[in-house]
Amino acid sequence: MDLVRSKGQIAARFLAMRIDHPRADLVYETFDAMREGRRLTPGRNEMVAGTYFADSGYGKSTIIRMYLERQVVNECYERGLFTRSTPRERVMDRQRLVLHVSLPSNTRMKGLMQKLLSALGDPRPDSGPNVDAQIYSAEKLMRQHKVELLIIDEVDHLRVPPPRSTTKRDEATSVHNHLKSLLIAGYPIMFVGIPEAHGKLFSEDQMLERDLYPISPDALDYANEKDFKLLMDFAADLGIILKEKGIMREWSDFLSGDTLQCFFLAGKGLLGSMVRLLWKAAEIAFEEGAMRVERTHLERATDMFAIRKKYIDYNPFREGPRSTMPLKKH
Repeated sequence: MDLVRSKGQIAARFLAMRIDHPRADLVYETFDAMREGRRLTPGRNEMVAGTYFADSGYGKSTIIRMYLERQVVNECYERGLFTRSTPRERVMDRQRLVLHVSLPSNTRMKGLMQKLLSALGDPRPDSGPNVDAQIYSAEKLMRQHKVELLIIDEVDHLRVPPPRSTTKRDEATSVHNHLKSLLIAGYPIMFVGIPEAHGKLFSEDQMLERDLYPISPDALDYANEKDFKLLMDFAADLGIILKEKGIMREWSDFLSGDTLQCFFLAGKGLLGSMVRLLWKAAEIAFEEGAMRVERTHLERATDMFAIRKKYIDYNPFREGPRSTMPLKKH
């Protein structure tokens, strides 16, 4: 791939970056199980929900996009839903097997349904007089397209008021009832967001009973052998991909000495946050005309980005790791 010539090209190539890892595979397995349950269940039988709640920086949206881009698109070709000559990006945009809806801030239930109807190809997603009518329209379209899974992302943005008054309690109950209506219609839902969303969505017992597919992602544990191997493989892949994607001229080494431990700490133990930190380090290296991303670039990126974003409150590349985690030998 040609070498980048601008920060904009660096941004585009980081946004297109995809790295498989075992934790992503566990998410895929859950999605597959929910979809298979839908396919094997005849008629209009009630489905169950799943939850995928993790802090920002975990990489949830990237994992979902990898699943759609690869597995779902491949299935569309295999099932003959699209010809092999159809570009993958076009299949991604037009497939309806798995619907991925991301919510903007302060979304009401009607706004969620408008997003869902739009994803289903409804030319007038805002035409329904109320949420019940929207759910009815969505159900018909989902049956027509044989939808197998709904993924509602950024669900923490859904407006579910705390039940501090009768009015607020009634509004929250209405949201819960409408979400249950989608499940009762026969379509499983994976709710995705930050951990704080769980209390809003599942404060009602009947919703909680329906959460049968919880995914419990945690930050990587540096002292855990399995997590440490995942971390090493991921960091090594990053160093290679920077060269393959033309972001850097040479392979970058993130494994020598205590660089990996510092990289891990500055990225708050989350793969997505580590990638964002590296993105900024790559921009610094590009401005210098460097051949590869060096430790010094990660150090400066930590000052300029990670500390400002509150990933960490000191610079381990300069001060040394403060953590009591044992430094692995590799």
